[in-house]
Amino acid sequence: MRKIALAMGVLLALSPPLAAGPKETPKNNADTRLALLQEKTIFHSGLTHAHTIALTFDDGPNAHTDEVLDALKEMHVKATFFIVGKEAHRHPEILARVAREGHLLANHSATHAFLGSRYDANPGMLLDQLRDVHDQIAPLMAKGDKFYFRAPYGEWKYAHAAILNADPELRRYVGPIYWDVGGDISMSRDGYVMSAADWDCWHLHWSARTCAKGYSREIRRKDGGVVLMHCIHLRSAELVRAVVPALIEEGYTFVRLDQMPEYRQYETPGDKGVADARPQRPQLQHLAALRPEDIK
Repeated sequence: MRKIALAMGVLLALSPPLAAGPKETPKNNADTRLALLQEKTIFHSGLTHAHTIALTFDDGPNAHTDEVLDALKEMHVKATFFIVGKEAHRHPEILARVAREGHLLANHSATHAFLGSRYDANPGMLLDQLRDVHDQIAPLMAKGDKFYFRAPYGEWKYAHAAILNADPELRRYVGPIYWDVGGDISMSRDGYVMSAADWDCWHLHWSARTCAKGYSREIRRKDGGVVLMHCIHLRSAELVRAVVPALIEEGYTFVRLDQMPEYRQYETPGDKGVADARPQRPQLQHLAALRPEDIK
C-alpha cells in the first residue's frame, strides 16, 4: 500500500532533555487542549537530537507482520503499530500478538482512505473510519494505554478535528501524528542514499540493505526521531534487522509513542487511557535509472 509523504516514543525516568514535561497550556486555551485531535498535524516529536527513536509501523497487520514482530522480539525493542481496520479484521490473531508482546496499538483508519474534504461533508464516514479501528484495538490495549492516530498518507484537514472531537471516545486520540524519519528518498550528488522511505525502496526494487542505508543516515543525522516504516511488505522484517542492531550498539533508546513527553500536552487532563498541503513525491523515475553499484 502506497503512501504519500507530506514533505515538508521516552520513559518517565529518562534523563534530560526528554525528562522535562510538556509545555504549560494557557488557561484561555483549555478548550483547545481538551480537543485531542488537532486541527493541524503534529510534526514535532521532541526526539530529534535526543538519541531516542520511536519505531512506528503502518498499515498492518498482515502475513508479514509476524516476521517484523519476530525481529523486534529478538532485539527486545518495543514499537507502535498503526492499524488499518480492514487488515485487522482479516488477521485478528496477529493484531492480538502485537498487543500481547508489549507494542502499542494505534489507529490508522478503517480502509486507509485519503481523508479529503468529502469526509467533512459526510461526517459519519469520517467517524466510521476511526471507530472501526478503535473498536478492535481498545479491548486489546493495556490499562492506561493512550490512543494515537496517524492519518493515511499524512493527509489531514482542519475541519476533521471538530467532527471527531464531538465523539466522546474518539476525542481521546492524540494526533494526527507525523514522523521525522522515513518520509522520502534523497540522494547526495555523489550517489549516497541520504534518506529512504521503505515503500519507495521496494518500488525501485532496492535491497533491504540499500534501503537501510538511507534510514540509518537520516536517523544519525537527526540523532533520533519518530521513524516511519511498514510491517506489510516481503522485506519489512529484513529492513528492521538491517537498521536496528547498529543503533542499539550506538546507545539509542527505543520508545513507544506513549513514552514521549512532547505528546502529553495533547492529552485530555485526567484521561487515564484505556478502561496540510500534499507533498512533492521523490523523483522515482530518476532513481529507478540508477544501477545498484551506483548507490552508496
